[in-house]
Amino acid sequence: MAVRTKPSLAEALSVWTSPHDAALLLDTFRLAITSLADEQHTGLPDSHRVLQILRLGRGTDLAALGADWPAMGVRRVGRDWTLDARQFDLWAQGQVSVFRRRAGETVPADGGVQSRLNLF
Repeated sequence: MAVRTKPSLAEALSVWTSPHDAALLLDTFRLAITSLADEQHTGLPDSHRVLQILRLGRGTDLAALGADWPAMGVRRVGRDWTLDARQFDLWAQGQVSVFRRRAGETVPADGGVQSRLNLF
């Protein structure tokens, strides 16, 4: 079985991903989508290229993420699903700041909260 080294947008947004990793991945996706939109001179870049950048297999995967994250900017153009690049950029910047704030929250040095009850 092959090992995946490049996570998808769905994996970056998973609750199981560390906030630090999620922030880095989402910022990378944001920059790539913005670059693609600039390259194609459009706010709605080519669906196939968007799916490649986000490492998603089908347009329905993107549509499902759009249903979970409505502010992401997922749009249907004809039969294909794509992103509104400007809206995705704004949404991703907000999410990155949330993830960075979560990553900055540290666990106390003693390992967590301890009750005052003596168990022994």
